[in-house]
Amino acid sequence: MTMKKRLPPPSSSSPSIRQHFWLGLQLVLSLSVLICVLALLRINSQSESSASAFSSFGRSSSVQGTPKIAFLFLARFNLPLDFLWHAFFENAEERNYSIYIHSEPGIVFDESTTSSPFFYGRQLRGSVKVAWGESSMVDAERLLLAAALEDPANQRFILISDRHQFWIL
Repeated sequence: MTMKKRLPPPSSSSPSIRQHFWLGLQLVLSLSVLICVLALLRINSQSESSASAFSSFGRSSSVQGTPKIAFLFLARFNLPLDFLWHAFFENAEERNYSIYIHSEPGIVFDESTTSSPFFYGRQLRGSVKVAWGESSMVDAERLLLAAALEDPANQRFILISDRHQFWIL
């Protein structure tokens, strides 16, 4: 007679892979928001001496008022985690940031495409169809940056895509 060992049933108290993934995702999102808040605080408390470092690029000399951070969103049809960005922008002073969105041509950000009014009407008018890994991504990023550079108060730039986050300072 052979005896087979029976494995104990999985414990309901042991965390699953899904729970670990969700916890990791929450941690990454929280850290991203924290970094953005710290960046806003840093730009708000910049001294005149640190602003002079940009004068060699010809940007700081034309700044009127508070320098801003430009958030450049590269999205397809919607903005993932728009509820999280809504909470972030809701707690920030509007004079400290600008929002620009590049999306698929014809997509309009309004009540039907995003739950956050911070994104209504912020999409670029002349967007291009983007294919991942193609030069069209660079074209879209250049369009976002060109739109943000039209406002001389934009002194810091954060490029955020629906798959990756990039920092451009």
